[in-house]
Amino acid sequence: MSFSYYSIPSFEYDSNLEIDFSADIKFDTDITLDVYKEVDVDVDINTYVEGNSAFLVADVQAIGKDTFVEVDASVVTIENQLSSITLHAVSIVN
Repeated sequence: MSFSYYSIPSFEYDSNLEIDFSADIKFDTDITLDVYKEVDVDVDINTYVEGNSAFLVADVQAIGKDTFVEVDASVVTIENQLSSITLHAVSIVN
């Protein structure tokens, strides 16, 4: 088996690059955000209670930028002795 041998000729190469680049980039945007949210909750409770009772209704909302709402509730019920609801609420804006 024989192999052909090819000798790559040597050469010299000189390059001088001058590049001028100019760019005018503009980025304009318009963002429109429309949010519509409707919450409709119906609660129907039928109870037949003899003795003591406690009720609590709370509506908690945080709407908009830099808002915070927190509600902590504690409920204790002891049959034929006690019904208690304790509520702690915090509402902060900005």
